[in-house]
This record gives sequence, C-alpha cells and structure tokens, in this order.
Amino acid sequence: MANTAAPWVDLPRELTANILQRLRVDDVFRSAQVCTAWWRLWQDPSMWRYVDLWSIRYKGYISGIGKARDWDKICREVVNRSEGQLISIKLWDFPTDDLLFYIAQRAKQLRHLGIWSSIISDEGFSKAVNEFPLLEELQLEYTLISKQGIKAAGQSCHFLNSFSLIKKSWILNESCDDEEAFAIAENMHGLKHLTLYGNRMTDKGVEAILDGCPRLQSLNLDHCHNVRLEGELGKRCYQQIKDLSYNKDDGAYLLDLLEDYMPLCQMK
Repeated sequence: MANTAAPWVDLPRELTANILQRLRVDDVFRSAQVCTAWWRLWQDPSMWRYVDLWSIRYKGYISGIGKARDWDKICREVVNRSEGQLISIKLWDFPTDDLLFYIAQRAKQLRHLGIWSSIISDEGFSKAVNEFPLLEELQLEYTLISKQGIKAAGQSCHFLNSFSLIKKSWILNESCDDEEAFAIAENMHGLKHLTLYGNRMTDKGVEAILDGCPRLQSLNLDHCHNVRLEGELGKRCYQQIKDLSYNKDDGAYLLDLLEDYMPLCQMK
C-alpha cells in the first residue's frame, strides 16, 4: 500500500501558521512533533510574536509549584524563540519579578502586556516596564502593583494608550483610596482607554483622571463603590467620555471572580 502524506502537509505555509497560532502554547510545542513542515514553523521567530499564557488557567496546569516552574521555563523558551519579535504576551499566575525582567530584556518591540499575578512586586514591575518603551496596552489583573508601578509605566511607556487595572480588594476593604487614580492622572496623559474595575477610588480620583487624560475615549468604572458621579462631575463625565461603563452590580462582580477561581478550586 502506497504511503500517503497527511492532508495538512500540503497546506500553504501561511495557512498552517495561522492555524498553529490559534493553539495554546503547550499545544504548539507538541505540534512540532507532527511533521517536518510544522517543526520548521515552530522554529520560525514570527510564530512567537503573540503569546497567550492566560488560557492555561483552564487546563489545570497551575495546580502545583513544580508545574508552575515548568511554565516559567516554557515562557523563557518562547521569548528566546521570538528573537526580539515578540509583540504581545499575556502571563497567568506564574510569573515572578525575575521572569518579567527576563522578558523585558529580550522583547524591546513589545506593544501589549497582560499580567495576572500576585507574585510580581511594584519594584520588580517598575524595573521591567522601563524596558518597554513601545508599550501601547497594559492589563493588570488581581496584581499587587499599585501607584509606584503605575507611575513607572506612565513615565517609561510614552505610547501607552490603553490601561486596565482590575482589583478584588474592595470586597474585603471598602475604604477610599485615590492614590492609583492620581498616579494615572499624573503620568498617563495619552490614555484613550481606561478600565478601573473594582477600584477604591472616589469622585476626586475620577475628576483628576478627566483633567489629566484629555484624550480619554472610554472609561470603565464598574464596581468602583466609592464613586458617585453626582452633579457636575456626572454631567462632565458623560459629556467628555464617549464610552462610559459604571455598574455597581455586586452579583455580576462575584460571578466574574467565581469564573476565574472555579477552575483552580476544581483541581484540588
């Protein structure tokens, strides 16, 4: 019986690359063993321009320290394989200060950075973000990064136009705190899109942001329970911002948290 090549072998290189880039990072690593054509694509630095390591949270790989260390190694290899072409990377739960700085030294073309990690410190983030001069989008979810890191990002990343800071601390501590809002207003003047989900800011923080970020087009203040947007500030906000989201629905917020943490709970 004659040997027949697998149907995917003869696909155009661009189409095969497009398919592989839609896979999770670990699946792409395994795909390199399928055939020579895929192995060659795996070696191509352009395959590693957009790296999503958030999706691993739903596969059960962050259930133990050993496996977390494996992801550290995988991340470093991905960054090395990109050969400086990395444009976007999203990091879930495992990155440390050391890993973030490792990325920073090898990804000078980075435009988008997403971090979901309670390990990275303000100091470590501030040191790393100074190496991302072309950064345009920054997403920080459930991190320990506060006003110090925000200030560093604003002063180092002059092209930053989108910033997302998602918190969960308000549910345990509803005291007012405008320091992060003031840091944004004072250091991120070029922002067009801003999300402050679950922040403890007040109307003073909102006013400072409107004054300091004149190019702002969209503003998400969902679950910012100390914000009132009453009187003239409310009118100004709705007039100045094209896309304003202001929702205090506690139930929806808790569902969002449950969606993130349930996969981790199911592993135990």
